[in-house]
Amino acid sequence: MPVVIVTVDDVHLAELDAVAQSLRRHGLQVEQVLPEVGLITGQLPVGHALAELRVEGVAAVEEARSIRLPPPDAAVQ
Repeated sequence: MPVVIVTVDDVHLAELDAVAQSLRRHGLQVEQVLPEVGLITGQLPVGHALAELRVEGVAAVEEARSIRLPPPDAAVQ
């Protein structure tokens, strides 16, 4: 399941829990609600589109990306 990051718009920051509940109803398995930065993270089951998470209060939805760095002792490329 892809990890998803949802950014809540400024108008709905005070209603972050309500936005998270709405996202749950649309299939997101909410893992974290981060009120300090207005983000909600979770996993979206296969077969669900990111567009399904564009509910009231959501400014942006994106799939999380992972970045890997070589170990400190790796040769410089």
